Amino acid sequence: MLNPREYCFWCMNRLPSADAVCRMCGRDNKTRQNNEGELPFALLAGKYLIGHALGRGGFGITYVGLNTLLEKRVAIKEYFPADIAVRGADGINVMPASAETEIQFNYGKQRALEEARITARVANVSNVVGVYDCFGRNNTIYIIMEYIDGETFASYAARKGPFAWKEIWPRMKPVGTALGQLHQLKLIHRDISPDNIMIRRDNDQSVLLDFGAASGIVAEGQESETALKDGYAPLEQYQRTGINGRADEYAWSATLWFMLTGRRPPNAQQRNAQQTDPVFPRKYRRKVPEHVRKALLKGMAVRQEDRYPAMEELVAALDVGETEFSVPMKVLAGIAAAFLLITVSALIAGILL
Repeated sequence: MLNPREYCFWCMNRLPSADAVCRMCGRDNKTRQNNEGELPFALLAGKYLIGHALGRGGFGITYVGLNTLLEKRVAIKEYFPADIAVRGADGINVMPASAETEIQFNYGKQRALEEARITARVANVSNVVGVYDCFGRNNTIYIIMEYIDGETFASYAARKGPFAWKEIWPRMKPVGTALGQLHQLKLIHRDISPDNIMIRRDNDQSVLLDFGAASGIVAEGQESETALKDGYAPLEQYQRTGINGRADEYAWSATLWFMLTGRRPPNAQQRNAQQTDPVFPRKYRRKVPEHVRKALLKGMAVRQEDRYPAMEELVAALDVGETEFSVPMKVLAGIAAAFLLITVSALIAGILL
């Protein structure tokens, strides 16, 4: 029978012996403890081992875990909205913080189930995180997902950014293509940002995460709950109406802008009030082709009707094969025309002579 203490609390790799120092991550396993309010080291639903908390957001906590039956590392997302939920006396069960927040808490549990269903629907879309299981325990919802060994775009940018166009486009394009496929399925992500895209360590592939805010397309005039990340959320998400695939277009463009400049774009509401567009920093212009700057400004247009009609059109506008060293097509055409004229003139001169 599997001994849980023979697996690293921090990375779930096998230890040389129980509670030893991990040979993979170098962490000491004599102490296995998460922060206050997070789950302890324990077995969930009889087969999922809970390890170190990887991250904490407004609606939940994500842990590294292990499917003990398959001995497969997973990520475990627990619905735990910090503002309206507390742990029980056992440190495991989750409950509303008060009677006033009970309706909101229960609604959030249904949204967590919807997140799992949406993510399962896009299982065949490349560059999207996979979901393996979902169930209710401890008065909350757990989603068992693919564990991605890597780092977020936010972390990657902090280490190595800002990036030249030719460096970041191969990582951004697959996510844009995946979003186009989601939109074909009548789904929108609504929470694209550098925190929700990861780069796999083993093959350098980009992966889109966190479908907690995802939903179907919202009709004009119909209100919708949505995530709001300053600089990445478009105006219609603040207004909570008429949200469609162009909301993802805006956030994806804003994320690419950040990766190229190291600066988060200004707030969409402020841009709308001031009637201004982001200004591309002069010192980065040499590394970014003009067609990219123009396409990004269109992708980040304040009014959604001024953006591209579809994600595929934005990706195509960016993906024209130019680099910072390429020669513009007009220049090439001019050179070819001049060469042809010289050749014809030489031939005519030869005939006359």
